Amino acid sequence: DKAIKGSQISIIVFSKDYASSEWCLDELVMILDCKDTSRHTAFPVFYDVEPSEVRNQRGSFADAFSRYEEQLINAGKEKLNRTVLSAPHHLVGMDFRVQNIHLWLQDEPADANILVIYGMGGIGKTTIAKIAYNLNFHRFDSSSFVANVKQHAEQFNGIVELQNQVLSNILKGEKGRLYNVDEGSIKINQAICSKRVLVVLDDVDKLDQFDALLGTRVFYPGSKIILTTRKKGLLGAHAAHEVYEVETLGCDESSKLFSWHAFGQDHPIDGYVEQSERLVRRCEGLLLALQVLGKSVVVWEDALSKLEEVLHTDIQKVLKISYDTLQDDYDKNLFLHIACFFIGEEKDDTVKILEKCGLHPTVGIDSLIDGCLLTIENGNKLMMHQLLQEMGKEIVCNESPKEPGRRRTYNKRESLKVLSNVLII
Repeated sequence: DKAIKGSQISIIVFSKDYASSEWCLDELVMILDCKDTSRHTAFPVFYDVEPSEVRNQRGSFADAFSRYEEQLINAGKEKLNRTVLSAPHHLVGMDFRVQNIHLWLQDEPADANILVIYGMGGIGKTTIAKIAYNLNFHRFDSSSFVANVKQHAEQFNGIVELQNQVLSNILKGEKGRLYNVDEGSIKINQAICSKRVLVVLDDVDKLDQFDALLGTRVFYPGSKIILTTRKKGLLGAHAAHEVYEVETLGCDESSKLFSWHAFGQDHPIDGYVEQSERLVRRCEGLLLALQVLGKSVVVWEDALSKLEEVLHTDIQKVLKISYDTLQDDYDKNLFLHIACFFIGEEKDDTVKILEKCGLHPTVGIDSLIDGCLLTIENGNKLMMHQLLQEMGKEIVCNESPKEPGRRRTYNKRESLKVLSNVLII
């Protein structure tokens, strides 16, 4: 490339087999581009071939271009046959969030082949990954989107089934059946090291899932790997990667998304503006909560007070996954203590108090932050999404719903009742 661009004259020798070489044709295109854009001169030389055969694509040139046309048609059919993933109809606020990922996918000489998209449960990681995948999968030789990795990995032989999916996608159906994880890792490694691939692993929560499904840390130039996870430090220093934190939706975005699901338009209907604003504030920009609560508002007068006070089952189910996957009871107890008593408090003061409880808060707080269950804001204060805090309090209430004295008591009325009973005794 440099030799052609750095020259003022090119001599093109056309022979019978010239058109059979893709390398020669690529060079010809470059020479003609240089001729059109600079003072580059090209001289054709016809060796054992008539100029009319080249000009009109007859003889060996006709055969070669006929093969190329067939290859292009087959490649086009293959790309059209790849499945476009379903995504929500109302993609409020997604364009901005997908833009940087889209640019990274188009960046050929990227410093890292792997991108980790992280954030709390229900914030929109999977939706963003799906949109980015749909916009770019056609640019790669093969592609695979593996959904719900954590969920499938917990099932019997689940990792092997996921390996079968990846291998089938990459080899376009041409594969044998896998029967164990080690065999799958080797075959996937062989498949992806020889072609440009786009692989998305959705909801990964353990490093060994990543290792089993990709089988290697060495990828073919131009390949791209995306992981969605709730754990920012999932890969640690095990592989060169970039990270992208998914942020909650802004106030206007939240209102529009909620309204689409509640009213079928981008703003509340007359008479329900104030109620909508209250529910939107409660969601604090969490995409899943806005969708679920919007769809749940069927009978407004009966449902509104309940939706404002009780965490919806579908939201609780998603949020609780992060709590359930905490490493041990120390981290779980630490999360519940902070959710009930220490939101908005100074981190250093909280650590001193919780150390007395034997909860190892210094390490535990780092674990909660890595799992997107806690943040440090406003200097050094412990902060948590409102719905995560409500989930924590609900877990505590369910520990002993009828006897608050047997659990953490954060409600003032319950605390006074417990203390009164103690004083009476």
